[in-house]
Amino acid sequence: MLDRRVGQQLLVVGPGWLGRAAALALSAEGADVWTLQRSAITPPLTSRPVAGVDGAYGTITALRGDIRTGVEPSDWLSALPNRLDGIVLCIAPSRAAGDSHQSTYPAAVRGVLALARARACRWLVYTSSTGVYGRSDGGESRESDTLVAHDERQQALIDAERLMLNEVSEAASHTVLRVAGLYGPGRDPAARFRTAVPSGADDVWCNFSWRDDVISAIAFVMTDASAVGTSRVYNCADGTPLRSSTIARALGAPDVAEGASFPPARSPSGRSNQRIVTDALRATGWSPQMPTVLDGLRALGHHPTEDATP
Repeated sequence: MLDRRVGQQLLVVGPGWLGRAAALALSAEGADVWTLQRSAITPPLTSRPVAGVDGAYGTITALRGDIRTGVEPSDWLSALPNRLDGIVLCIAPSRAAGDSHQSTYPAAVRGVLALARARACRWLVYTSSTGVYGRSDGGESRESDTLVAHDERQQALIDAERLMLNEVSEAASHTVLRVAGLYGPGRDPAARFRTAVPSGADDVWCNFSWRDDVISAIAFVMTDASAVGTSRVYNCADGTPLRSSTIARALGAPDVAEGASFPPARSPSGRSNQRIVTDALRATGWSPQMPTVLDGLRALGHHPTEDATP
């Protein structure tokens, strides 16, 4: 269960599939939550009171606007309270059609930083992507790795993270959560593994993050008083990388026929083959509800075999 945050005033930027659920969860713990959405594609959350657990009672106020305008006068800006306890930026790895990666990720972070300064914000959380690593060799990816961009998307993700991590005051905490393979209710990864059991170069390492586990991590990092005045980056995943073949066999996929080609799992920026290490986030006391993607698939109604192991 999330920590109680009655009376906190929070802004969630990007109430899409992840941000919408995060806003509902935070308001159910007693926070007053504002959501900011610029896209007209996803229906915005409606402004309403939210009855939570143990008598906690928060509200959600849905706003339409663009954080990239920073602190320029606007209707959505004037609708926010004069003080914000925290801002959660949930845009990576999504972006609107027609926008470049540079005009999305770094620009949104600049807007969040400007708003945080103007509203004396204490907690900033940015959900980035493990796509910042750009690994295809099957190696381990840790927060301390040197990041080298191989394409424009990866460069934009790196630039956005650096902006978030490099501007920290003594009164604020800036946290980057690098999320891997986001899935959960309404986003089921099973279909991509049921075609056939991959082998050889197609048998890549896969990493996943259950949506509610990401939300619990967001809430968790906004309760650590010792983090105020610091910047932190954590890998946010279940911490159990599995081979594509392991997942496919668990779901009962047939073996690949001789000479057949298996459609490889690919990230938006190209082939992804890495093992995400989550030791740093777990060391804070956070732990995932779904320790493997097989657990999450069961929660989604599938029946993976019990004997499928990494």
